[in-house]
Amino acid sequence: MEPLRGKHSFLMKLSVHFILLFSFVGCTRPLQDNTPTPPTSDLPVFGAELPTGRVTGRVVWPGEIPEAKPISGLITTRDGLRWGDMPNHLAPRIDPESKGLANAVVYLKRVDSKLSKPWPFEPLRIEQRDLTIGVQQGLRTGRIGFVRVGEPFEMLSYDSDYHMLRARGAGFFTLPFPEPNQPRTRAIQVPGLTEFTSAAGYFWSSADVFACEHPYYTTTDSNGRFTLDGVPPGTYTLVAWHRNWKLLHFERDPETGKIMRLNFDAPFQTERILEIRDSAPDVILTLPP
Repeated sequence: MEPLRGKHSFLMKLSVHFILLFSFVGCTRPLQDNTPTPPTSDLPVFGAELPTGRVTGRVVWPGEIPEAKPISGLITTRDGLRWGDMPNHLAPRIDPESKGLANAVVYLKRVDSKLSKPWPFEPLRIEQRDLTIGVQQGLRTGRIGFVRVGEPFEMLSYDSDYHMLRARGAGFFTLPFPEPNQPRTRAIQVPGLTEFTSAAGYFWSSADVFACEHPYYTTTDSNGRFTLDGVPPGTYTLVAWHRNWKLLHFERDPETGKIMRLNFDAPFQTERILEIRDSAPDVILTLPP
């Protein structure tokens, strides 16, 4: 029985060594990385090579400088209602010498957003202040602003007076602002123009916001000049646009007689097909076309 016992002991020791060796080899096998690979982005990256094309030019108004008559009606003031005239807030600013049209919107159509430069505009805020509506965007103030499609922007009232902000166009909503300094946010989900007006009877101001799919939008300066830079090579449609200040009719509150909404004629717009390699010669766009 002794040889059998020794043989059995030998087999037991051999099994133990084999298990230890197998465990050691198994532990040295490289671990598999199951972390999913992040998808590559098609958006432009700061520091990457950017397009260098440039479009410059001027938007001009031919002929005599038109007159935009003031709008007469019941005006809401902090002292109550009064009958009076308010300046037409869409009246054009035209340089008498160059005939350059200020605050015209100039932009490109048929742009591939994947090839575009980074978004250049600061966050947008619609401000209601002193019973008027305006746009604040970084150091830019006025009545025109640009926001990316789907990007939230802020709306705010600084007045103790009751405000109600109406959005019509690509964005469609109405928001009350009964208290000052209570910001609200919205996003415009489709590209296009949204006009912001007062639904509380402050008819003498408005703001235009363009929801954009690419960054090639700008406004003209006091001489009607504009620049669009960082444009990728290609063929585009160049557009110049400006609100029409001709008042067609207005709507009144049937109980108070206050003007609640102004309706103006169709905006002025002209287009030009443009091929861009590095830069294009100065383009003159005439409104009306």
